[in-house]
Amino acid sequence: MNGPAAAESDPPPGVAAGIGVVLLLLAALVVVDAQRLPPAAALGGGPAAAMRLVAGFVAVLGVAHLVTAWRQRRHAITSDITSSNRAALAWVLGALAGLMLVLQGGGGFIAASAWLFALTARGFGAPLGLKSIGIGALLSALVYFFFTKALSLGLPAGPLERLFS
Repeated sequence: MNGPAAAESDPPPGVAAGIGVVLLLLAALVVVDAQRLPPAAALGGGPAAAMRLVAGFVAVLGVAHLVTAWRQRRHAITSDITSSNRAALAWVLGALAGLMLVLQGGGGFIAASAWLFALTARGFGAPLGLKSIGIGALLSALVYFFFTKALSLGLPAGPLERLFS
């Protein structure tokens, strides 16, 4: 998006570059962690394959952020954090805290991830309602079944996961 309206809503180049660097570091950490997993017992990718795939996607996102920052370097906009940004940050941090509490309380991966999705969507401006929770629950269930059934990896199980297992 190169139009004037896009330039107003894009983050300043420093923020985009910082996010890009953090994403690249996170991808490197995931690759290092994947190296520590045991090799595949039979034909196939083994437990590290999914982690390497995720690391690749995160690295691509990091590079995309760095490219965006490079392109926007001439259009740097300096501004203070607005109250709406603080509110969005509070929603996302609350979502992460809730994720940890639900997991520690035995609620399971699907409920915790649905919570995370709904509150993060609220932080980005979507209304908090059954639609966000439903989409989050559906995506969480798909991820849960992919990791537990296709990759045979264990994720935290709660009442919903035990119901479907």
